[in-house]
Amino acid sequence: MEMFIQRVTDYSFEDIDQTTLESAKKVLIDTIGAMIVGVYDSSTEQLLDEVEPLHPGTYQIIGKKKTVDLNSAAFINGVATVAVELDEGNQFSKGHPAAHVVPAMLTYVQTKKEYSGRNFIYNLIRSYEVCSRFGRATTLLSDAHAHGTWGVAGSAASILLMDDVPVREMMDGLNISASFAMPTMWNAAIEGALIRNVYVGQSIESGIKAASLLRAGYYAPKHNMEYVFSQVIGSDFDFTSFDGSSNSGWDINRNYFKTHAFCRYTHAPLDAFQAIIKENDIQPSDIKSVTVSTYTRASTLDSKECGNSLSAKFSIPYALSIWLHKKKTDQTVFNENILDDLAIKETAKKIQVVQSDEFDRDYPSNMPVEILVTLHSGESFRQRLDNANGAPGSQMTRQDIIDKFKSNTSPFISSSKQNEIIAWIADIESKSDMNDLLNLLCC
Repeated sequence: MEMFIQRVTDYSFEDIDQTTLESAKKVLIDTIGAMIVGVYDSSTEQLLDEVEPLHPGTYQIIGKKKTVDLNSAAFINGVATVAVELDEGNQFSKGHPAAHVVPAMLTYVQTKKEYSGRNFIYNLIRSYEVCSRFGRATTLLSDAHAHGTWGVAGSAASILLMDDVPVREMMDGLNISASFAMPTMWNAAIEGALIRNVYVGQSIESGIKAASLLRAGYYAPKHNMEYVFSQVIGSDFDFTSFDGSSNSGWDINRNYFKTHAFCRYTHAPLDAFQAIIKENDIQPSDIKSVTVSTYTRASTLDSKECGNSLSAKFSIPYALSIWLHKKKTDQTVFNENILDDLAIKETAKKIQVVQSDEFDRDYPSNMPVEILVTLHSGESFRQRLDNANGAPGSQMTRQDIIDKFKSNTSPFISSSKQNEIIAWIADIESKSDMNDLLNLLCC
């Protein structure tokens, strides 16, 4: 691993190719969009109302004209990033690197004076790589949620890279950060337990704390990383995942962007289901049953009883039923009374999700699904899809990301402010002070 960290720290901005730079810009604007929408989610607003009076300070909450202390800002910014399921992800690291890196950087950069946009985007690329490699290396316990686990190393890496620490200190800081990896539960998302959003908030705060502990001389024991990731929250930590060079490609180029405001595991089912419905002009009343065959992890999203928006975002039956009746899957659909909609509930009951051994063999290189729609008439339609829209090979374009950003943030910021943010990030490498972007994000 130390050789990998050495390579990462040795890379200069000039070593970053244009494709990777553009990928990082897309990740940044997409994640900022998720943060802005997420901070206005009622659950995040309630949490901020609780935290703000207890932790006064000068550090900005992204998307709000509110400030708190450094650690609390890190915490809230992290929670907001994943609150509405709009953040990007990476199927090769089996999680969400940007959610553990971008809010950490946007919070911690506020401790810096005149920190350039060039340094910021350069360190975003490197931090994402470290975070994603930790995800590749870690085999979590089967019942764990990836949020707040190996991502804490990415959070710490982003801070340590911004502080430009030597390689040996970087290794020590990452080793410290493993002590903050959380014991998480996948069922938190399925059940709609909001502690699931806190996993990331805690990870962002812990990344900053790990750097502080390093400076203060509070070290973790040797082999702390492999112990935590292979024996406490996981079953294996594969150091070979850190072999090779980023010359073979940065993981930020292999990510996916979300086209639906739902868990990624619902996206391929949604895309395949939409194709069947649109191609055959099927109406909700025509449907007798729907069978969704998919890999094990996605097959856990089979709930037909959803008590809040989070649990609905982690339900394939609800996702398909919501789209069928509302013809949209962006965050605005959750402004409607969908959880009490009887038609949506009744259709969800017709949708069965089953696990497929065949599809397990393809995961995570692919995230496959097969949909079988059977009509009352006796007709049936079948559609297989290996990956959802937005995945490597069918990634969203820069304009797609801009359109997504504008659509999702329009209730909270003006069109002119949106355009200013987009233009600033488009030319981030020439900007001299990240505070100028932060001022734009003080919505």
